[in-house]
Amino acid sequence: MALGMLAVLVAVFVSVSSTKADTVSDAVASAVAYLQTQSDEATKTMALVASSDGTVGVDVSYLQGFSGSTAIEYAKPIMAIAAAGENPATYANEDLVAKLKSFSDPSTSLGAGVRQMGSPSQVNDDIWAILALRAAGVASADSVIQASKAFVLGNQNANGGWAWNVGGTSDTNDTSAAIMALLETGMSASDTAIQNAVAYIKAAQNTDGGFPYDPVSPFGTDSDGNSDAWAIMVFNKLGEMDSSAIAHLLSLQDEGDGGFWWMPPPASFNNKGPTADAVIALSGKSYPVSSFAGGGNDTGNDSGDSDVKYRIVGSAGEICKSSGANIANALDVVIHGAGECGYTYNIQDTALGKYVAAIAGEAAQGTSGWMYAVNGQVPSAAAESYALSGGEQVVWFYGEVGDESPASGFDKLSDSVDLSVEIVNGSSDDGTNPPAGDPAIAFSVNPTSVDFGQLAPGTSASSSVTVANQGQTDLNVEVEVQGDSVFNFLKLNSTTWSAFSALLSSGAQEDVNLQLAVPAGFNVFGQKQGSLIFWAEAN
Repeated sequence: MALGMLAVLVAVFVSVSSTKADTVSDAVASAVAYLQTQSDEATKTMALVASSDGTVGVDVSYLQGFSGSTAIEYAKPIMAIAAAGENPATYANEDLVAKLKSFSDPSTSLGAGVRQMGSPSQVNDDIWAILALRAAGVASADSVIQASKAFVLGNQNANGGWAWNVGGTSDTNDTSAAIMALLETGMSASDTAIQNAVAYIKAAQNTDGGFPYDPVSPFGTDSDGNSDAWAIMVFNKLGEMDSSAIAHLLSLQDEGDGGFWWMPPPASFNNKGPTADAVIALSGKSYPVSSFAGGGNDTGNDSGDSDVKYRIVGSAGEICKSSGANIANALDVVIHGAGECGYTYNIQDTALGKYVAAIAGEAAQGTSGWMYAVNGQVPSAAAESYALSGGEQVVWFYGEVGDESPASGFDKLSDSVDLSVEIVNGSSDDGTNPPAGDPAIAFSVNPTSVDFGQLAPGTSASSSVTVANQGQTDLNVEVEVQGDSVFNFLKLNSTTWSAFSALLSSGAQEDVNLQLAVPAGFNVFGQKQGSLIFWAEAN
């Protein structure tokens, strides 16, 4: 049993330089300034919320008297009110949520008992209704949401895409909206319907990095700002990044007023209508921007149904660890973790369902493979069908059939003395004083500040720190990284930080090499700060 625990924090810094005159953050700021000159409307409101990370209040009083006559007219006002932190059921002069639900009625043209939203000839009103109801905090299991989900899935085209109407030709915009909506219904990102839709989007990408509305349209297949923004929003929701799409969207920004053109001027019928959607996309957000029930969606599948802690543990040790994420089912833990920790994975379709064939290059072979446990127990259910309702601790681990799961790792402080010290700019407190009541444990980390200097995407820099065990017992040492996302790419002794561990004998010390390699596609520029926390536990 651990006798105690001590933590020492090292501050780490990096400046990521840009080769472009306009960084993403500058582009968003200029576009927001442009939007502030435009009339209030729902998409503008959501863009302002997305760009401020919810820290700046947005006035939606212009929607208090809203009234519409079709289902799709209610969707964006509901989403805007929810994004501003108000309750769409009570904020306006009528209950907008109940009104939207009232458009979901049985239709004899679809068969007895079949329900869908609004017009039976449209698919987009079902898509937007799902997004709106989820933004309003309606549970994904709600019968209206599930009915619209079934209708949307029933109208997916053979190429994986969707049209705005029943029987129509697929387009990237409606397909992007459908992907985001279906993820909000509790579907997994690994579901075949979602995978086919994402494949359609990616196949539509032009050589300039941008996306067309319809990649096979006889009227033109040039990239446009709206389609760029919608595709980027899908990538945001899936936890992916496409730097070429972002670059193309940035190329459409007017250097004068900050608005985003639909097509490069002087294209005919051109306007700056894509600006609000561009701001949402470049802010790393997707639809719905946030939910009244709590929480927006930063990256990945954000269904709002669960707050799950998870670990990925290979045969050589921990690969990934997350203190909390909104995840729909056990299989999505693997997908979400890849976006957070940067490992690769291979999920295969089999006659028995989805199968995790490999994680971080470690493939199943013989009687060994990847298994999962929830709250310490290994379920008999397939991972894709094991729904997560919230608060679970999930561990994916590599082992033999019948092996017990490793500990979740989230409760190890429960019987320990936890002392953490943030040391910045050469503070004299180096963490050498052991926690009260446990003189056997003490360690230090020096230096206490690491500056990687200026790094451009595609380059790297190295530094080192020395970890010294100054106590009377051997220590197990692990680390945790906090701060800006660029530090997810930090490696210690050539190992991903989340997989690093060391056994340090009493009185011993170890030099630990730190390497930060900025991916070539990384495009969030500016000064970045983070923390590298060393945790030590008695062996």
